[in-house]
Amino acid sequence: MGMPMGGNNSGEVNGTLSEINVTPLVDVMLVLLIIFMVTASVETVRVEREMEQIKENNMDEEDIPEDTHPSQKIGIDLPKVNAEQVNLQEDRKLVLTMNLESQFYLSDNLVVDCATYAEDKAPPSADSPAFDACLADLEKKLLANEKLAKDNELYLRADRNIAYGKPLKVMARIRKAGITKFGLIAEPDLE
Repeated sequence: MGMPMGGNNSGEVNGTLSEINVTPLVDVMLVLLIIFMVTASVETVRVEREMEQIKENNMDEEDIPEDTHPSQKIGIDLPKVNAEQVNLQEDRKLVLTMNLESQFYLSDNLVVDCATYAEDKAPPSADSPAFDACLADLEKKLLANEKLAKDNELYLRADRNIAYGKPLKVMARIRKAGITKFGLIAEPDLE
């Protein structure tokens, strides 16, 4: 009896190995993971350094990086919180900034100066009729803003040294204007 053609009786296969070698794939994935981790940490450090420089140097407008949101050019002392910061660059979110002089800025444009409503041209108190008149004018200007009407989203930046009643009245007026998406901006506490 002869041997069958094309095979042998020992059961060994003389063909090619049909398994996929995953070792090079794992090596490539690990290298990519390391690259992404390094670039992410470098970007975080860069952003933190820019924020520290802005704080320490009280930079002028021309020194502020171009990718900074316009509302961050107005110098105010924000409260610090232990929460995630909102990305204001995304869709150019509208930010209403209130400083100690009761001036309101939408992005970096002065919208209303409440001192002009007071007889002595000083920032009015929260319970004065001059402040209420100022807020009524602010509400009209906010309602006339096309982006705000479309997005229905606004963020308030207020100096932490402002009396508590003023930002509360501003928030109530914003709600009264029908703005449903509303938030407060604070400085992240990095400690």
